[in-house]
Amino acid sequence: MDLIFHGAAHEVGRSCIEMRTGNDRFLLDCGLKFHESGFDYPAKVFEVRSVDGVFLSHAHLDHSGGLPFFEHYKMRCPIFCTAETDHITQILLKDSHKIARIKHLHEAFSNLELKQVSQDIQKVAFNKETQFRSIRYNFFNAGHIPGSASVKIEAEGLSILYTGDYNTRKTALMEPADPHTWGHVDVLITECTYGMRTLPDRDELERKFLESVEEVIKRGGRVLVPVFAVGRAQEMLIILGKRQWPVPIIMDGMAKKVTRAILDGPNPYVANKQLLSQLFDKVEFVTSEDHRTAVAQKPGIFVTTSGMLQGGPAIHYLEHMWSDANSAVFLTGYQVKGTNGWMLDNERTAYVGGYRTHVQCEVHRFDFSGHLSNEDIQNTIKAVQPRVLVLNHGNREAIEAIAAWAKQNTKCEVFAPEIGEMLQLNDHSTIMKVYEECIGAECINEHQHKNPHHPDTMENDD
Repeated sequence: MDLIFHGAAHEVGRSCIEMRTGNDRFLLDCGLKFHESGFDYPAKVFEVRSVDGVFLSHAHLDHSGGLPFFEHYKMRCPIFCTAETDHITQILLKDSHKIARIKHLHEAFSNLELKQVSQDIQKVAFNKETQFRSIRYNFFNAGHIPGSASVKIEAEGLSILYTGDYNTRKTALMEPADPHTWGHVDVLITECTYGMRTLPDRDELERKFLESVEEVIKRGGRVLVPVFAVGRAQEMLIILGKRQWPVPIIMDGMAKKVTRAILDGPNPYVANKQLLSQLFDKVEFVTSEDHRTAVAQKPGIFVTTSGMLQGGPAIHYLEHMWSDANSAVFLTGYQVKGTNGWMLDNERTAYVGGYRTHVQCEVHRFDFSGHLSNEDIQNTIKAVQPRVLVLNHGNREAIEAIAAWAKQNTKCEVFAPEIGEMLQLNDHSTIMKVYEECIGAECINEHQHKNPHHPDTMENDD
């Protein structure tokens, strides 16, 4: 069995691992990598027409956003994912298509490719082992966002667990992943997003967030809560719903459509679903530009996309409150360098009305995340006890930190592949070598797009 790494190798973004077993080829995710100047597709991929199947861990675009591009090059195979991942992926890809059309991006962003992705998706249930061609697969709850899954594959006498993005601690929205239910595996491929960090205690973080909101409301200010449409928006609603507020909670942007998809979905791992449904019926939804302008000038709690304030209605609300010292912007997730959110968090500046402006409102970032801490990654490795440990989806420092810990505290063979490297696996040994380019093949190699949009506009991962 061979594993070839086309993305998320010493980086966060464009998750895509090719798995070859016998005469079959499969992909584990197919995403985009977002950065300040644009985005990249998975690298060193060729002959996508011969791919036999894709296992999609969840809907975030750094895991799913490359699917229309591959479909453009005639990848025609089943795309296996959960029902909620299917529904949310369709929403995010359609939003990507809208932005791509405005920005005149690659022809892969067309209705034709989006329809092809939809036609190729095959919905799978959690915890149901299934045979497909030369492999058996099973989807387990990943605890990251609704629909997210960690995928276990058995082939050629080997068992592989691909975590995707996962979280082993319960949040207001999600029941946690439980690595103990995966069983021992030969190969564990784990994300390392926070391989160097211990994330704050969730209960304490929620308490501080709610107290901060209360303080702003008491002094007559407005609260802007920029959110990612998938996961973060719903979690913030649930947290805010734990207290009574004298002002309305306003929801704006794509979060409304995604929340409805989550409420209608069959996922048993969504926590507080009844509370989310009750809140969804009580919040005020913005229905027009005039409505948005009217509510932005009144006291309220505004839960809206985009999470990094690079687009969407969040910019509109910022323009109304940036000069109000009584109001506040409470960032709720990771901010890519150079975004409005990053500038607010680090410099107290933002682009308002086309001008870089020093804001006078309060700014604070609360580190809500759907990922897991370094200690939780270590506990996962201990629980699964793999023979081979593969580290991806993290920057170089994060991956090196987990690698150093694993080499000292486990008996695993530890690999941290670079882009384009291959792991050859068998029952007795593991060999790593640089992947050879296929001369003469149809090659989809190093596609990069510059300045088409900013990452958060298309729902980056967090």
